[in-house]
Amino acid sequence: MVATDPPRARASDYALAAVPVFLGAVALYMATLLPDVGIWDTAEFQALGPVLGIAHPTGYPTYTLLLWLASVVLQPMGNEAYRADLLSALLMAGAGALLAVRVVMATRRPALGLVAGAVFVLTPVAWHWGLRADPHALHVFLAALLLVLLGAWQARERRSDGAGARWLIAAAVVFGLSLGNHALTALLAPGIAAFVLLVSPSILWRQWRLVLASAAVLLLTVVLVYLYLPLRSSLDPPLDYADPETWERFWYVVLGEQFTGSFGALPPLAELLDRAWSELVLSLGALVVLAVAGVVLGLFRHPRLTILGLLWFGATWLWAAGYPNAAIERYYLVPLLVAALAVALAADAIWDALRDVLDRTGHVLAYRVATAGLVVALLGLAIGPAVDRYDELDASGDTRGRQVLEATFRTLPPDAVVISWWSYSTPLWYGQHVEGRRPDLTIIDDRDILDDGYDDVEGAIAAFLGERPVYVIRLGRQVPMLAEDYLLRPVPDVPMEMYEVVAEGTD
Repeated sequence: MVATDPPRARASDYALAAVPVFLGAVALYMATLLPDVGIWDTAEFQALGPVLGIAHPTGYPTYTLLLWLASVVLQPMGNEAYRADLLSALLMAGAGALLAVRVVMATRRPALGLVAGAVFVLTPVAWHWGLRADPHALHVFLAALLLVLLGAWQARERRSDGAGARWLIAAAVVFGLSLGNHALTALLAPGIAAFVLLVSPSILWRQWRLVLASAAVLLLTVVLVYLYLPLRSSLDPPLDYADPETWERFWYVVLGEQFTGSFGALPPLAELLDRAWSELVLSLGALVVLAVAGVVLGLFRHPRLTILGLLWFGATWLWAAGYPNAAIERYYLVPLLVAALAVALAADAIWDALRDVLDRTGHVLAYRVATAGLVVALLGLAIGPAVDRYDELDASGDTRGRQVLEATFRTLPPDAVVISWWSYSTPLWYGQHVEGRRPDLTIIDDRDILDDGYDDVEGAIAAFLGERPVYVIRLGRQVPMLAEDYLLRPVPDVPMEMYEVVAEGTD
């Protein structure tokens, strides 16, 4: 049975759902937030905002500009690294709050919005990536905002009063900003297109001016955002990945060409489904049953929204399955947002069943007790596992990045050259460019080896050996390979494999 639309929700209904989700998530994330500079991509993003640099592909200009704004607005909140981490906490909490709003728009039940938001922000993936600087927090926030804007457009389109145009144009702007943040946004396009056409099948010819205006605004937003890369690169910022000043280098960064060879064949369907199921069980626990039921019920009760969600989930999951990223779980954020939405849609169907059985038959008190029990049970199923994983996810004591930075700066002699590895280059960049320390050091990453014409690690060593102290931070088989041509001396008291290159030869 297709549900009829209940009365429109009031502003207070949205607040009752979204505010507790946002405040609760912010409190939880701040209590477990990464307190200082990290390693790997985290430290790069922590350094980008204050220096307005260029990130690794795809450049992330929207996120970089937001990092800069956060570094200014959040100044009383701690050092630059902490502010970048706090931005992720605010964005992830905001995504949960926006999901709560969208659920209230669909069900007119603030309690179910609260449930959906809590389910999402308490998943281990959302919690983990809400604690450290990373553009995926912005990606899922903008995806949740698109859900709300499209829902607002749908509501006004039904009234045929012409007031929906501005909401669709706003969605186009947000989609453009999202494209300027992460290429995963392109995977949201099929779901959005299907939703728009299902809501308004004749929009392409009856409202063609609106369609063209939305497309134009989207294109303009993307162009303006990505102009940041060549314009800022031309000013030679401290962090300037691949120097995207020319068209060739610009497209190299924007299209992520260095990662194109990383994609492999998709696994068999059975394995793909098993992976998806395992991740959903890990993230949702017993609520995974309601998520599946919510998809089935949603196709009857909220078909347009459910189809949008299924396309978002499927497209993102297929993409992630073929991409062996070091932290692929970040790609699951939008699918988990969809899964939390499905949980709320299933709960809405249960609520309606309770109303039909109890409230409409005169058992008003039993109905109120049953629905309150439903909400409490759902919140319990979301909060219970989160309590158990608190210590596992708590990053408030993680000082690895600071240890790397301090030990390296303390150990290296004046005017040293360190040929580093990405995970350790980034905290060193943070210390040098954000904190202004050890300007005498030359930090050479694998990216610098390519851009500065050293060809390889050996070429970088040869360029400085005999003139300046040279150190290398390498992993795996590269150390014994280098030891065949150079005399390497291990550096003590540093939390990674660092070697001083003493001389050529091993004698």
